[in-house]
Amino acid sequence: MAPTRLGLGCLALVLTAVSPCTAAAQQEAPEAWRSTLEFGFQGASGNASFSILSAAGSLTRVEQERYEFALSGRLRYGTSGDDVIANDVRTTAKFDWLPNSDLSPFVFGTVSRDVTRNVDAQVVGGGGAKWTFYRSPGGSSKVSVSLAAILDYENYRLQAGDTSPETSNVSRLSSRLKYDHTFSSGAAFQHITFWQPRFSGFSDYLVDVSNSVTTPLTTNLSLVINHTYVHDAVPPPGAVRDDQRLGVALRVAL
Repeated sequence: MAPTRLGLGCLALVLTAVSPCTAAAQQEAPEAWRSTLEFGFQGASGNASFSILSAAGSLTRVEQERYEFALSGRLRYGTSGDDVIANDVRTTAKFDWLPNSDLSPFVFGTVSRDVTRNVDAQVVGGGGAKWTFYRSPGGSSKVSVSLAAILDYENYRLQAGDTSPETSNVSRLSSRLKYDHTFSSGAAFQHITFWQPRFSGFSDYLVDVSNSVTTPLTTNLSLVINHTYVHDAVPPPGAVRDDQRLGVALRVAL
C-alpha cells in the first residue's frame, strides 16, 4: 500500500503546488515555470445512469532550454448505480536533458493505481532517449520517436479464491511515436503510440494509443477532447485485455 499512498501524496502535491509556483515564476524568467489544471465530468441519467469525475494537474520547470522537469498527476472516479466504474490515480515525474534538441535523453518514474483493472499499485521507472526527426519550417508540426528501458512492478487486487501471483515485476522495452501539430487558429492535435514488450518474451506487451485535440476558448482556458486505447496482452488477473476512454475536460493555464 505504500506506493498507493505515495501516488495520492504526489497528486496532492501537484494540485496544491501550482499556485505558489506560479507566483514564484513572476519573479523569475517568464518561461521558467508552466502549470495547468484540468477538470472533466461525464454523466448520464435515465435508462443508463453514470457519473465520472476527473482532475489533473501539471507543473513544468524549464531552465534556459538546458533541461525540463515535469511533475503531473491525474485521478478519475466514477459510479453507475452502486457500482464503481472508474477509480484510478497516476502521478509521473520526468526529467529531460536538452528537451528542444534533436536528441534528448530522459528519465522518468510513475506511481499509479487502477482499481477497475485490479491493480492496487503500480510503479514504473526507466530511462532512454528521444529523437525528434522532423520539424516543419514554421514550427507548427514535429514528429519524434523514443526508446527506453523500464522496470514495471504491479501489485494486484485478487478475488477470493484466486491463486494467481499477487505481484508482477518485469523489465520492458518502451518505444514511442509522437506527433504534434498546432493549427493557425491555436488549436492543437497530438497523437502518441506506445509499444512496450517484455524483454524476456515479446508476446507479453502493452499498446497505448492516445489522440487529443485542444481548442483555446480564452487566453488561459482550453477545451480538451481525448481518446485513449490500451491493449494489455497479459492483463492483471480478472481484467480484460482492452480498454478505451473518451474524455472531455477544461484546462486552465496558470
